[in-house]
Amino acid sequence: MKDLVIVFPGQGSQFAGMGKKWFDENQGVRDRFGQASDIVGYSLADLCFTAPPAEVTRTRFAQVSLLVLGYAMYEVMTDGRKIPVSAMTGHSLGEITALLAAGALTFEDAVRLVKVRGEAMESCVAESGTGMIAAVRMPVTDVEKCVEDFNSGGHDVQVANYNAEAQTVLSGTVDDLKGMTAHLEDRGAKVVKLNVAGAFHSTFMADALPEYTKALDEVEFAEPAVPVYSNVTGQVHESPQAIREALAVQLTSPVRWSDIVASLVARKAAVWIEVGPKQVLKKMLTGAVGSGEVHSLDDEPEQVRAVLDQLVELKKREPGLVGLCLGAAAATRNRNFDADEYRDGVIASYRELQVLGKLDQEALTDEQKRAALDLLLTIMRTKQVPEAEQRDRVESILRRTGDVGLRTNAGALAT
Repeated sequence: MKDLVIVFPGQGSQFAGMGKKWFDENQGVRDRFGQASDIVGYSLADLCFTAPPAEVTRTRFAQVSLLVLGYAMYEVMTDGRKIPVSAMTGHSLGEITALLAAGALTFEDAVRLVKVRGEAMESCVAESGTGMIAAVRMPVTDVEKCVEDFNSGGHDVQVANYNAEAQTVLSGTVDDLKGMTAHLEDRGAKVVKLNVAGAFHSTFMADALPEYTKALDEVEFAEPAVPVYSNVTGQVHESPQAIREALAVQLTSPVRWSDIVASLVARKAAVWIEVGPKQVLKKMLTGAVGSGEVHSLDDEPEQVRAVLDQLVELKKREPGLVGLCLGAAAATRNRNFDADEYRDGVIASYRELQVLGKLDQEALTDEQKRAALDLLLTIMRTKQVPEAEQRDRVESILRRTGDVGLRTNAGALAT
């Protein structure tokens, strides 16, 4: 089975008229625009489709618009079928869209949170005289050395985005960035000034934190239904509380996009689909994911649907959660030679698993899936399988089937 990763773009993907095709052709998109408009107090449709282009690029408007459009497009893409997603992530703001799509928070909470985020960030950079530049065609370690050398002269330029091995984004004051540009160009880098309002993902955003963290505290986060990778750590969010903490830290720390990509490539991610306007992430991912195929839903919707149809069919041919539990139960080594314990804990439990295996696997309830996992754990404990191996087996099954939400529903399954 090919591992599928869904990625959502952040600020910078917005443009006047974005999403018009999706809005016109899908009632679900119109409904989400209407719901969000009621929450934020202005018409997202008017903002995206008829307002002056400069309006949708403002941080307070761009972030909400990107969240709502990206999520609405995801709903259209998945309508009527369960696609076999192995992981989700997003770039900066896009991480919140990924968490929303993975069920870690409600649509209403996500819109309210991003409204506060965008407004706080815009207010923070107003009249700040800060900005961002991208250093390309230079290895990241060389860029970091250049920053260190430049800052030794009393400047304060900070790495904001680790996008790729030869694409690093820097934040700072306009004056410092001018000097940094010359410093980098003298050493062979190409420097691009970014059309953004301020020095995002740096300590220059500290004044935005109080209002944003207050909004974060009001959101009830849940365990994502699929693994979601953090911009702060480059690894999977470990818990709802870790999500809350990482989203707060994200404002003032660099986006570790290249770490996320490296982690997913190491996990053999084979198909990447960008869900949102334009194809900023597709361009960034192409060439960085080895033999993996990369698609943009906005740019090639029919091809994406064909790819997903193929993955759904492949998924149907794979063993489901119960089948994987049966396989794991049979494959684990037995270290318990007490005949009575083996009969009660292994043989009886395996027979109960076989009964579950005869049911329609597509119609299994979460309760039945938990029962299968509990039976597998009973078998492994009876066989005296080490606890670390038990956790690894269960975690592997949950990730393969996309049922990671079951992890925290029973103490025995906590990892």
